[in-house]
Amino acid sequence: MTPADSAEARRLARAEHEAVIESGHHLIQQLGLRDVPDDDSDLTVELDLSSRITNPRGGLQGGLMATVADVVAGRAVFAGVPAGSVCVTSDLTIHYLRPLTVGPGRARAHVVQRGRSRAVVNVDILDVGAERLSATCSVAFSIFPGDSAAVGVLET
Repeated sequence: MTPADSAEARRLARAEHEAVIESGHHLIQQLGLRDVPDDDSDLTVELDLSSRITNPRGGLQGGLMATVADVVAGRAVFAGVPAGSVCVTSDLTIHYLRPLTVGPGRARAHVVQRGRSRAVVNVDILDVGAERLSATCSVAFSIFPGDSAAVGVLET
């Protein structure tokens, strides 16, 4: 694939992604995450529980809990990088402490470090109704400035 082909493939992928976002059919949109005010975090989101996203025991499915942590951490990092930069999750470690069964689930992101090429975010996930910590997570991101050629390496 030539660099021109690669650039065209990225442009088409972005256009397709934007169309899905505009339609409201992206998986993340369907989770129903909502921003909530929180002066003690860089970004906080909440998620109501429903049978669509809980396991047979009534707890938020663990993979979705990790997804919520990744989303809130990524948004918190992305808000502070130069325009045109790309942030890619490079590592995610989650510790499940207790089931999230009452809800809503609240994910609170704290950017621990943001450099030119890497950022680290801690995320606590709380079961608001049960008043307890359900999981804690650390997420690391690689940051690529602008439309970096390094991003093309990630796509191959």
